Amino acid sequence: MTGNRGSHQRTPDFAWHDLWPLMNGRAAILVMFAIFLLTDLSANWLHAVALTGFGFAAGSAVAAGRTRREHLLLAATTPPLIFLVAVMVGEVITLHMNHVAVSAGPVLADIFLTLSTAAPWLFGGLAAALLIATVRGLPQCVRDLRAQLRGTMIGDELSARPGGLPTD
Repeated sequence: MTGNRGSHQRTPDFAWHDLWPLMNGRAAILVMFAIFLLTDLSANWLHAVALTGFGFAAGSAVAAGRTRREHLLLAATTPPLIFLVAVMVGEVITLHMNHVAVSAGPVLADIFLTLSTAAPWLFGGLAAALLIATVRGLPQCVRDLRAQLRGTMIGDELSARPGGLPTD
């Protein structure tokens, strides 16, 4: 024995991308919604308010890390909206499970309290998701969107002018 133990270790026969392939934009939105809703319901059930914010950070990071590059802009910009919808649905479900009549007052109060307690997690989670998306190619997605908008706008402007490009 020469102490060469590291050479006998086998590397795994799989890679993470084989276990969980890249998602398109719709799948990323669905995964984020599911994670946000499940962690909000779990946080209400366990009375652990930090779990809701952690779920936002985890869901945003998963979406930014496992979404195809061409859909990164969608996965990086929609988490706050998806989180708001998931919290609203979660609060209505929680009120229903607690046999409380669903009315605007308690629902809005619970949503406000949930968002205010999760605010530091929202800030940190969105910053982490944007960092992951930036490393994965978000600036190129923004450049592509700008180029598409400029191309569309220039084409629309030329066809609208008298003597411009003929429309089909």
